[in-house]
Amino acid sequence: MTPRAVQAHDPAPPVEIEACAACNLFWFDRYENVRLAPHAVLDLFKYISAAAAGPRTALASNFKCPRCSVALAFSHDLQRTTRFTYWRCPRDQGQLITFQQFLRAKNFVRTPSPEELARLRDTVRQISCSQCGAPIDLAADPACAHCGAPIALIDPEGVAKALQGLAPGRSGAAAAERESLRVALTDAQIKAIFDLERMREGEREHDLLAVGLAAAAVWLATQFVSR
Repeated sequence: MTPRAVQAHDPAPPVEIEACAACNLFWFDRYENVRLAPHAVLDLFKYISAAAAGPRTALASNFKCPRCSVALAFSHDLQRTTRFTYWRCPRDQGQLITFQQFLRAKNFVRTPSPEELARLRDTVRQISCSQCGAPIDLAADPACAHCGAPIALIDPEGVAKALQGLAPGRSGAAAAERESLRVALTDAQIKAIFDLERMREGEREHDLLAVGLAAAAVWLATQFVSR
């Protein structure tokens, strides 16, 4: 895994986490996840988007703690109403989490509504899993048969709300920028769902989460974070 220094809440020094783009995994030492500043969360959001376009390695069935070598325990947690999973060190040395589950924990991802899922099944035969890359047969599977990850979309409202901590003194401008992001994300994902010509050609599987990530990363890079 590669170390990445990201911003912590002031006045704390930067947090150094570890990431593997090919495996789609983050390692957080104890309490690092909750110490991330809003800019750090969005920086990791862009990192995940860039990784979505690269090669992917299949996940192992079990992991050991990089600090104490004890087997990590698979765990379930709840952030507001969103369920997510991760592997934790029994000795409280840290946690290992996939990119998709990290996005769920930060309220950037949501499960499609019954109406959205019905539309997907009407128009898209197969999508790729954002967590492991395996194909998902929408007609038969409510989640990835390989890793168990549920079908998910980027939540435009969740991403827009995350920007509130980045521009506390520019309420009017920040609100307009958040609305622009929400529209960009919604449009990108609708395009992925209803781009019938590409679907008929069958040139590629649609990774709906990656589409939303790409739209958000481009918008953030050009409109907000660079300022």
